[in-house]
Amino acid sequence: MRYVILMCVFLGSNFGCSVNGFRQVPNGLTTPSQLRSAAAIARAEATALDQIAEQQEGFILKVTDGARQAAETLGAPAALTGLLGLAGGWMVPTPGQRKRTQQAKAEGRIEAKS
Repeated sequence: MRYVILMCVFLGSNFGCSVNGFRQVPNGLTTPSQLRSAAAIARAEATALDQIAEQQEGFILKVTDGARQAAETLGAPAALTGLLGLAGGWMVPTPGQRKRTQQAKAEGRIEAKS
């Protein structure tokens, strides 16, 4: 009877358990050493992701602090006027572009919109 119990314990400890849904662990039966190895890899990945997140937060803080300091140095109205002028340059066509568009409409190359 003891041998049967010992044999069951021995076989149970060698086969491991079934684990599903983890990237580092193969689906199906796994051993404790495989689980420990996967846990070490997951910890290393988590540490690396935390460091990357801290670097990104630092970069974002630098950019926002720089923009705030520039606005304080220039004064808020001047900074706002500059940003509006920059945005307007992208949205409003230049006088030369308007002239070319009018010539194209007059020559019939572009259909005139009503």
